[in-house]
Amino acid sequence: MRLVIDLDEQYKDLFYTLVKTAKATIVEVEEEPEFWMEYPEHVKAGVEKSLEQVRNGQTKSFEEVKKILSERWPSK
Repeated sequence: MRLVIDLDEQYKDLFYTLVKTAKATIVEVEEEPEFWMEYPEHVKAGVEKSLEQVRNGQTKSFEEVKKILSERWPSK
C-alpha cells in the first residue's frame, strides 16, 4: 500500500518512530508530481486552500454534507 501524508514539521520525529515500529518505508518527495504541473493555476489554488482548511480542522463529516445538500436541493 502507498500513502501520501502532508505532515507538519513538529510531528516528524513521532511519525518516523511510528514508521520504524511498523517496519514501513518512507520516501520523501520534495518535488511536485508531474501530473500536478498539468493542472491550471485556479485548480492548484483550490486544492491548496482545501489542504489548509483540513490542517486547520475546518472539515465536515459526510453526514453533515448530505444534510446541507438535501436542504439546498430537496428531493421531489
